[in-house]
Amino acid sequence: MNDLIHQFLEAHVEHELNRFKDECYKQTIEEEVSAVFEWVKKIKLKDVITPEQILGIIRRNVVELPVAGGVTELAGEMSQKVLASRHNKKTSLEDIFARKQYDDIVDKVGSLEKARKDLIHRVVNSPVYSQQISEVLFTGIKEYLLAENIFAKKVPGVSSLIKVGKFAVNKTMHSLEVAIENKVKGYIESNLGNTIKRSERSLNEYFNKSQIVDAGEEIWESIAKTKLSEYFNTIESNDMEDFIIIGYDFWLHFRKTPYFKGIYTELVKYFFKKYGDRELDVILEDVGVTREMVIGELIEIVSPGIEKALEIGYLEERIRARLESFYLSKKTASLASPKRPQKTQKTKK
Repeated sequence: MNDLIHQFLEAHVEHELNRFKDECYKQTIEEEVSAVFEWVKKIKLKDVITPEQILGIIRRNVVELPVAGGVTELAGEMSQKVLASRHNKKTSLEDIFARKQYDDIVDKVGSLEKARKDLIHRVVNSPVYSQQISEVLFTGIKEYLLAENIFAKKVPGVSSLIKVGKFAVNKTMHSLEVAIENKVKGYIESNLGNTIKRSERSLNEYFNKSQIVDAGEEIWESIAKTKLSEYFNTIESNDMEDFIIIGYDFWLHFRKTPYFKGIYTELVKYFFKKYGDRELDVILEDVGVTREMVIGELIEIVSPGIEKALEIGYLEERIRARLESFYLSKKTASLASPKRPQKTQKTKK
């Protein structure tokens, strides 16, 4: 490298470094972001990216990318920190959840009449509900018949037999109890359909909007001032870790399903159908991204890194590495070499 090229290199390195010293980089960020916002006014979404590219990004980074074990480990550790936080002891539910928000949720749930009736219908017609209501009815009817001694009152001799003692009664009345069970079970089975219909009708009448709002009011009054620590004390740290593992396993499976692929494909295509022919600045405006916001956030994020890179000399090292590739090139050397004067040809007389 000759002296002239070296001088140019050093002057260029100093020039670039000065753009970062004394917070001058803030002006550079503002200029570049402003230039980008002017540029996007002339560029449409479909000019810079396609739906297929977006789908490829999702496939590679959401569906196929392995989830590092450290992510779930960190999530488990942080969840334990949340459960054990000292803030839980002095924070109540009403401190983090506004009453109006709660009332809006309750009111909205109360207005979902069709969804509520459909849920009740599905629950009461499920095999589990049928089994439970059958057992409750059977136990109630059987205990009533035996406890009230209806058969003892109607059957001669049974009343005096009961006075003998519990063991004798149980032994003697075993066949009678079996007969009661058979009768009761038969009655319940033959009337189960009507019982479930009455149960569904009763639940629908009870869980109307006004009842839900009233119940919501009572629930809020009972939980609003309760400290979060009281809720979290019922959850062990191991339980929280188990939930995280369950959620992690679900995500690993769900992201590979045809359903998830179909959903994100449909959403990407819809987004491009709506914005593909629109300029990028329109999209930014719709999602609430402004020039001032981007400038402010970039300065906030990069400032500590730039200051440290300047302090330890890393920034100068990288600037010099980039510029040297130009100043040490043969092309630059040829431009800096003194040119020999061309000989003028003498014209023949």
